[in-house]
Amino acid sequence: MEWFSIFYNVAIEAFFKVGVFVSISLLLIGLVDYKFNGIIIKLLEKDKKNQVYFSALLGLIPGCGGAILIVPMYILGKLSFGSLVASFITTMGDAAFVLIVGNIEAYLKVLVISGVTGVISGLIVDYLKIGEKISVNKEKKLKSENNLYNEESGHKKHNHIAHKKGDLIDKVLHRKKTLKYIYILTHKVWYKIFWILVLASFPFALEHLLHGHTHEEGVTLEFYKISGFLGTLFCLLYTIISRKGVEGSDFDKTESKLNSILETLIHTAEEVAFLVSWVFIAFLGYELLLNYIGGEEVLKLFLNNKGFLVVIMAILIGLIPGCGPQILLAAIYISGGIPFSALVANAICNDGDALFPLLALSKKSALLVTIYNIIPAVLVGGIIYLLEN
Repeated sequence: MEWFSIFYNVAIEAFFKVGVFVSISLLLIGLVDYKFNGIIIKLLEKDKKNQVYFSALLGLIPGCGGAILIVPMYILGKLSFGSLVASFITTMGDAAFVLIVGNIEAYLKVLVISGVTGVISGLIVDYLKIGEKISVNKEKKLKSENNLYNEESGHKKHNHIAHKKGDLIDKVLHRKKTLKYIYILTHKVWYKIFWILVLASFPFALEHLLHGHTHEEGVTLEFYKISGFLGTLFCLLYTIISRKGVEGSDFDKTESKLNSILETLIHTAEEVAFLVSWVFIAFLGYELLLNYIGGEEVLKLFLNNKGFLVVIMAILIGLIPGCGPQILLAAIYISGGIPFSALVANAICNDGDALFPLLALSKKSALLVTIYNIIPAVLVGGIIYLLEN
């Protein structure tokens, strides 16, 4: 019964502490991106002199979209390797949203630190002409007719961002949807239920936030508990279904959001479900760990004894492609499980989902950009660690 109680309470906390507010903030950012579609991209293409700065700025946008859009421009020779490094250092992926709603002060600090680090690193890389000899295989043989989206697959044609129809990016990063009925479920039904649930829960989440996380016994408390629990379960189920039953690259999802408000609603719901699922796993694992070892004081003593090793472990987690592990680490930071130095080091070296399209197009570039992210992560993480101690 104790285990179920932990599971139940963590599910409620994950949805109301993260899910509801992240949904609103992610949607607002998505709508801003849609409204100003392509403006920064055009600046990047025209202003060669300041590409590193604009690339770093794109990376700083919460989520993975900004850094993902850098990838095709780099592959097609429109951006320098230093610009790629800058955007990958500054991006935190979806972990940014966890910090925004969980600890906005920490998020702003990370934003400044990673922004400065990204710009300096990008400028140094370009000054030393690192990466100029990397050859990207643009003659990769691909059967584009099997990979491109079409009307019959349920995806309407849209304007391409940072590339043209039929080029290398189009062939590699635009994949046909599979499992048609699941695609219909996620694109016709799921997102509507999700946004209804978020809008219905928002007043209770706001009340929960403003009144010291206390509720009077009654209908409000019961709705708060039940909707939070069901919200997290819904997110877990949808994440499993969408990740297994619907194909599609991260680049395509980002591009489709920039072309359609409807796609923004659909994919924002998908992203939040994925994020809530990982936050739930992080919160649950953290609570179970505390229950097993005997409380937070024991954990803090353990971390103090491990010293700089915690920062190194955060960097190693940052090397794992994708947003999931990084979301987990950010959630653990909010819970008090790791120091700020570890969070910053992870933020600098993690590339979120932006690494996936780069891996698909140029494995050598992906390897090198990862290496050049590790160096500033160790240096900056180490300096902050020394200041903490």
